[in-house]
Amino acid sequence: MLALALARATLAASPAQAQPTATAPQVIAAPGSGVISLGGLAIARDGSGGLVYLANVSGVAHVFVSRLVGGVWQAPQQVDAGLSGPSSQPQITGTNNGVLSIAFINDGALFVTQATSTTAPFSAPQPLATGASNPTIQMNTFGEAYVAFSAAVPGGNDVEVYYYDTQSWAPASPVALNAAPDDAGTGPGAPSLATAGDGVAIVSWGEQGHVYSRRVWGTATSVETEQLDPSSVAGWGEATASDPAASVGGDSSYPDIAFREDVSNGSATQSRVLLGRLIAEQTQPAVPIDGISAGFGGAATTPAVAMNEYGRGFATLAAGGTNGVVATPLQTNGVPGAPEGVSSGTNLGPPYPVPALAGLISTLIAWQQTTAPGNAQIMLRYAQDGTDLGPQQTMSSAGLGPTDAADGLAAAGDVNGDAAVAWVQGTADQRSIDVAMLYQPPGAPAPSTPGTSYTTQPQAALIWSAARESWGPVTYTVVLDGSQIAQTTGTYVTPPAPLIDGPHMWLVQVTNPAGLTATSGVATVFVDTEPPRLRIRLVGTPRVGLPVDMYLAYYDPPNPTEPGAQASGIASVTVGWGRGGPVSTVTGTVAVHTFTRAGLYPLTVTATDRAGNATRIIRYLRILPGPPKAKQRSRR
Repeated sequence: MLALALARATLAASPAQAQPTATAPQVIAAPGSGVISLGGLAIARDGSGGLVYLANVSGVAHVFVSRLVGGVWQAPQQVDAGLSGPSSQPQITGTNNGVLSIAFINDGALFVTQATSTTAPFSAPQPLATGASNPTIQMNTFGEAYVAFSAAVPGGNDVEVYYYDTQSWAPASPVALNAAPDDAGTGPGAPSLATAGDGVAIVSWGEQGHVYSRRVWGTATSVETEQLDPSSVAGWGEATASDPAASVGGDSSYPDIAFREDVSNGSATQSRVLLGRLIAEQTQPAVPIDGISAGFGGAATTPAVAMNEYGRGFATLAAGGTNGVVATPLQTNGVPGAPEGVSSGTNLGPPYPVPALAGLISTLIAWQQTTAPGNAQIMLRYAQDGTDLGPQQTMSSAGLGPTDAADGLAAAGDVNGDAAVAWVQGTADQRSIDVAMLYQPPGAPAPSTPGTSYTTQPQAALIWSAARESWGPVTYTVVLDGSQIAQTTGTYVTPPAPLIDGPHMWLVQVTNPAGLTATSGVATVFVDTEPPRLRIRLVGTPRVGLPVDMYLAYYDPPNPTEPGAQASGIASVTVGWGRGGPVSTVTGTVAVHTFTRAGLYPLTVTATDRAGNATRIIRYLRILPGPPKAKQRSRR
C-alpha cells in the first residue's frame, strides 16, 4: 500500500496552470521549399484544422495546405493542382472532424476547394468568380461558410458574397453589397467577414474612404447598409476610413468591427483605431480604442478583433511610433472596456498583432517584436480566463532566423484551450512556415470499472477510458501494486506476469506532447482462480405435499498453490428445483421446497464467488405420490 502511495505521488498530475505549456516550434514547410507567405490558420473546436500558405513551384506561386490531425501536422499538399496560372491570397476555415474550406485567387479568378473530413481528399478547385481579389472566408461550427471578395465590374469593383450550405456554393442576392456602384473592397478597403454561430454573416468593407457593413443570411442580404465611420473624432475631421476587421460571437445581433480612421485638424493628420458596433440593425457610435489623444501620442494602425461564443475577447492594434501592442478587452456582446498595453520592451518594427480564441473562454494575442535589426521574433500573451493576459512568452526560435509577420502571422485554438501560432521565418530562399503549439493539461483517464473489479484471469487486461486531449499522441503509464508495468499509446495493458489471487491496486497517468500529465483514481482488480467449495444434504420425505429440506455447506477458499492468496468470497448460492420449478436464492444454510407433482427432479445447486468462479452440484430426486386420502363413511 505504501509503495502504491509513493508511486501515485510520483505520478501526480501537474497543478492547474495559469498558462498553457508551449512546445518548441515545428517546421511545417522547410527552408528552401519556396515559401512565399502564410495565408491563414484554422483550428476547430475538436482540435482538427490546418494552415494554408503560398510557395513557388518552378517559379509559379501555388497553394499548399498542411492538415492538423490528432495534434500532428501532416505533410503539406498542393491544393491548386491543375491550375497553370499563379495563385495568391489563400484563406482557410474549418469546423469539427477535419472539415476544411480554402479560398484563393488564381490568375485573377476566385477558386474554392473543400475537404469533408480528416481523411477525405480536397476537391478539385471550383471557380466561383472572375476578376476577383481579396477573398475572406469563415465557417461556423455547423459547417455553413461564407466567402466575401472584391469583384471587378465595369466602372470599378463590387463586394460580393457566396454561401456554402455544407453541400454547394451559391451567390448571395443582390450580388453587390456596395453602398453605391463604385470602387469597393480594394486596397485598404479589402472586405472582412465574420460568421456567427446562428448562421448569419457580417461583411464589412471600405468604399470611397468610408467603412460599411451588411448582414447576409444564406443567400439573402440585409436591406440596410450600415456606415460605421463617424465624420469626426475628438474634434478632428475624418479624412478617410479603411482596414475593417469584423468579428462576431454566437449571436449575429452583436458584431464588432474595428477599423482605421485617419483624421485631420486642417494642418496635421493622425491615424486612429475605432470600434464600431451593431446591435441588431442599430449602428452604435464608433469609439476610439487606441488609448491616445487627438494630436498626441503617435498613431494607431492594424486593427483586429476576435470574439468568442459570448461576444467576449479582444480588439488589438499597433501603436505607431513605439510599435507597441494595445488591446481593448471586450465584454459580453462585444462591449469594449479600457485600452491597455500588451507588449513590453523595445520594438523596432511593426508588431502585426493578432488576437485569437482558445476554447469557449480563453484568448491570446500574438505579435512580432524586433529587439535589434535582423532579430524579429514572435511573442504571445495568453489569457486563461479570457481577460487577464499572462506573461509575455517567446514562441519562435532565434536559431531559425528572423520572423516575417508581414508575410503571415496567425493563431487559433480548440475547445480545450489548446492553441497554435503560425508564422513565416527566415530570409531570402530559406524562408519556412513554423508553428508553436500550446497545450493545456490533459483530462484524467478513468479505469473502465472504478472501485473494485473481479476476474478469474490472472492476466486480465487493465482497461481505461481515453483522456480528454485533442492533440496527441499521448502516452499512458500504468502502475500496478506500486510499480510501473507499462507505457502505451493504447487504452489497455495486460500485466506482464500472472497475478496471484487477491486484490491488486492500479492507476494510469497520461502525458501529452508538452509533458503535462493527469492521473486517474486508484482502481482494484481482484483475481480469484479458485472455485468455491459446496456440499449438500437432503432431509425429509420425498413425497408430494411434504417439505424437502436441503442443508448446504459452502465457502470460498484461497488458491492453495499460491502463498498469501486471497479469495473473493461467495457472491451467491442458488437452488433450482428442476423441471420448470422455481430457483431459490440461499442466504443461509437451509433451503426448503414442497413438490406438487410426483416424478424425477434434477436439483441444481450453484455456488458462485465474486470473480465468477462457480461450483455446481446436480442431484436427482424422485418424488413419490402423496399418501392416499381416507375414504369418508357414508351416512345412513
